Amino acid sequence: MRQFMILLRKDLLEIFRTKKFLIILSVFIVMALLSPITAYIMPDLFNSLGEELGEEFAMLMPDATIVDSYLQFVSNISQIGMFTIVMCFGGSIVKERKKGLYVTLKNNGVKKHWFIFSKLKSQFIVVTIIYVLAVLVFIGYNYILFNEFVTTYSLLSFTALYVFLLFVICVTNFFSSVSRGAIMSIILTLVTIFGMALLDLFAFGRYLPNFLLSLSLRIFSDDSYIELLYRNIVLTLLISTIFVLASIRFCRHKE
Repeated sequence: MRQFMILLRKDLLEIFRTKKFLIILSVFIVMALLSPITAYIMPDLFNSLGEELGEEFAMLMPDATIVDSYLQFVSNISQIGMFTIVMCFGGSIVKERKKGLYVTLKNNGVKKHWFIFSKLKSQFIVVTIIYVLAVLVFIGYNYILFNEFVTTYSLLSFTALYVFLLFVICVTNFFSSVSRGAIMSIILTLVTIFGMALLDLFAFGRYLPNFLLSLSLRIFSDDSYIELLYRNIVLTLLISTIFVLASIRFCRHKE
């Protein structure tokens, strides 16, 4: 455990020292501020397109609500936020492997799986802190614009989005473990995540992590999706665990 704590401290310091914390924090805070304002001004934007065109859109576009703000938040974080996490954390394992860290760990009696766990936990800690801050900013700004803090199923939606971000971290580290280069690990991660999104078109796609995002949006208009959302949260955590175990397995066979 002492070996793990040393590695964890090193990884956390590296995330702060390389400005990755500030980059992810900036993106998430911007999304937290941008989502409510985008939902709030959207009807006015359509109305400003022109007198005749505006009237047509005004009939189809209801007044902005706090639910619209949540839909924007989930969409922005699951896309732009996800991409930022992959770009910042992608290739972290393969970079240190190329530096000979695996060999150094083995020579000093450090178990290699601690290396994977320290990467994952440091990234989990950083993303959790940033996500909580972004959610608080988002809730506060919602109150300013809509005079409401939260709406029905807000906590459940926040939880589903958070679980998806943890899944993204696990996939990112898996491909960083098996790839020969940082760029390739990032590409494989993005292809996998976006590929899963396309599988929503098929029946089995409803059991994959990306469908969790769809459910976290649908529950605001139809509470019949709540049971499915709980199911997919559990499935996403299980799939994330599989990626972690696979990362450890590949790690042990390197060098």
